[in-house]
Amino acid sequence: MEIQRPNGDRPPARSGAVPRWTCVALVVLVACSSKTPPPDARPPPPEAPLRDATGDADVRILVADLLAGRACDQAVHRFGGLRDTVRKHVITGVVWIRDCKITNDGTKVTAEISGNGWQWIEQSQKKAGGTFDVKQYVRFGVRAKVSGVVDVAYDPPKHIVSLWFTPSGEPAVDFTPIGEIEVHRDSAWASVIGGLGSLVGLSPEDAADTAATDQGKQTVKKAAANGGELAIDLCKNITRISKKRLPKGQMPKPSTGETDKVAIEVRNFGVMIEGPFDAHEGMTIETQVTGGAAKVNLACLAEGETTAQAFLDDKTNTAKPLKSEVVTGHATLRVPREHCPVVVVIRSVQETPVTVSFVRPAHEATESKGGPLARCGS
Repeated sequence: MEIQRPNGDRPPARSGAVPRWTCVALVVLVACSSKTPPPDARPPPPEAPLRDATGDADVRILVADLLAGRACDQAVHRFGGLRDTVRKHVITGVVWIRDCKITNDGTKVTAEISGNGWQWIEQSQKKAGGTFDVKQYVRFGVRAKVSGVVDVAYDPPKHIVSLWFTPSGEPAVDFTPIGEIEVHRDSAWASVIGGLGSLVGLSPEDAADTAATDQGKQTVKKAAANGGELAIDLCKNITRISKKRLPKGQMPKPSTGETDKVAIEVRNFGVMIEGPFDAHEGMTIETQVTGGAAKVNLACLAEGETTAQAFLDDKTNTAKPLKSEVVTGHATLRVPREHCPVVVVIRSVQETPVTVSFVRPAHEATESKGGPLARCGS
């Protein structure tokens, strides 16, 4: 028996149910707003991407943005070698990057970098029958600010990215020697000259400090004023830096850790540090010592920084290495998987100089960074 409802009312909709007329209306709207293309019609071509000078400028800005955002993360807390001014394949000093700030305005990049370091200085100066000798590690603090533009190039066949930095003006540099610079006199005339210098307020020690400050400033200014290049081999995930602008697709020459053609010289119970290196899957080095013996250590970055600060302060080192060995000739050092970045710390155990080279297997270095950045070859 059909139940009659007044005014033809329909049963109320169930809670949560969508009225049927709503579905019908949606179908009608979609059908009316859609135009079915003919069977043989082709879709319109996509809009052409930007491939002009404006697009190239945008890529340069992208690179500058990336540098400003992430480059300091890679640079800070890093130890790098300082080459001898004459023997270009020999490292005689260390620079320790402790603070870094990079900003950019479009393609213009401004970098402010500060840190400490030390380098062996061996110089003689003769004057009025006297000889003044400086033979020691000169410790220093350095701060530099430089602005310029960054250009980028890529060599597809070689999978090499080149980032060229061109300074736009003279860098601002502060260079300050730390501690005393000892001046040795070898004649009576030298003592007389030293006494006269003290009377006018410029002793040989003062002159040595002044000369070290001026020389340090000029060296840093010259290096920064020439610009440089950062190149990345995507196949091997290797990054290298050059003081010169190399042609597109050319990597700078390898240095410590990659080749035994570059040696580290350490003497007079000094210390040299390189790194840090990623060691998520362990770290192995083949090391060769020539001219005597040296203590070669593998240590966490924090312990390496403790060692560096103790050397700057001329205090006893309390850092504990992961692996340590006094090496005469050849040795292999290895540490297992480490959660910390690892540095190579070389300590002198004799007054006379020794040279130390170390090489890490290339495949281990690549895998420690997560493998290649591009598929190269078969």
